[in-house]
Amino acid sequence: MNIITKLGALLALGMAAQALPEAADLDAAKAQATQEKRDIMVDFTGTDWCTACIHLRTKIIDSAAFNKAYGEKFVLVSVDFPRTPELVAQIPNDEKRKRENLLTSYRIEGLPGVVLMDEKGMPYDIIHGARRTPEEYMPLVAAGLQKRAARDAAFAKAAGLSGMEQAKALAEGLMVLPAACRDKYVAEIDIINAADPENTLGFKELGSHAVTRIRQTEQLRDLLAGFRGKLDSQSLKNSIEVLNTFLAQPGLHPEIRQEALSAIGDSYALMRDYRNMYEYYKKALEAAPESRAAKRIRGNVENCEQNILPNL
Repeated sequence: MNIITKLGALLALGMAAQALPEAADLDAAKAQATQEKRDIMVDFTGTDWCTACIHLRTKIIDSAAFNKAYGEKFVLVSVDFPRTPELVAQIPNDEKRKRENLLTSYRIEGLPGVVLMDEKGMPYDIIHGARRTPEEYMPLVAAGLQKRAARDAAFAKAAGLSGMEQAKALAEGLMVLPAACRDKYVAEIDIINAADPENTLGFKELGSHAVTRIRQTEQLRDLLAGFRGKLDSQSLKNSIEVLNTFLAQPGLHPEIRQEALSAIGDSYALMRDYRNMYEYYKKALEAAPESRAAKRIRGNVENCEQNILPNL
């Protein structure tokens, strides 16, 4: 191989590795994806500490093999959760909460996690974790694209139908998607629920209901963030007042109500007001006794009954 041929091969390899464009944020990615007829790959990562995240990016997403397969298909967006204090300090608090809400919304409990979206930002698959090689990871992306194709076919079918038949076609398209993607299709789910008042298709708790829950979750998270680290008596009293105001709004989801009540109980615990602590933990348990948090709260209630209240 002569020098020119070698240089050409190296340039081709470099171009392949750079073929996947990266947008600054999701809004920019949607604009670029719409213009260039691409999909969107959202990479939830920890660039300064998560070894699996670094491997996914440097050895898989940035690889020549991956870019040859998908470099013209996706726009990449990185949603970073650094731990180095200097890097954390560079992120505005609003942006931190935005990223945390996005992570929670897609139920990504460990990094890395990748969400595949269409050009409008509608998700159709989630890939948890990394793999050793591009050849092991790329079939997961291909499977995601197959889910999008199945969704699109079902939605196209639904466009020519009405009533319950339309609802069934839309449900067919949604059921191929992971649950954490499915609940983002508010308009389609509202159509399903309007045609299916008996909830035979099982979408009653999604659609507009899910949007309301997400909004309430974000509201509560923002309130709690405002009091984080403030342990003086006045701040704790203020937190209780603010949370009680939050609880007064109508239509709170039971698990959101539970979280707020439990937070009030925690505040009373820090104030060593154990009777009020107990009362709010009891209310929290009653709000959603079958939730994932209920076991922890039930333990708090039982500890109060067995070890704290008898000694007051």
